[in-house]
Amino acid sequence: MTHLRLILLLAATGGLAACGTMSSPRYAGSVVASETGAMARCQYLGDISGSSGLSGFFALKGADDIRQELLRRADVQGATHVVWDRPDAGYTSTTVVAKTYRCPPVAQGTP
Repeated sequence: MTHLRLILLLAATGGLAACGTMSSPRYAGSVVASETGAMARCQYLGDISGSSGLSGFFALKGADDIRQELLRRADVQGATHVVWDRPDAGYTSTTVVAKTYRCPPVAQGTP
């Protein structure tokens, strides 16, 4: 009985460690998340979306992974900002949609 508990504990620990290392690297570019109201002077580029097989208890992790990937895609697209839609955590997957914008540079000394 003690061996079974030890095996289960090791399997659970290994499973949790694997989940923690499965994420993609954090986005380190220049695209920033913003609010819709701040995009009035910006050019709308389009919507991008992605989905993850993580749902239920892991939906937040799935949404974060998707956002990181979408920031990379927005950067390649030439966007400077994204506005996130609310993640859709379904029964088998989590989906995130972002609106992408290219905003003019802010002049120095401009509030």
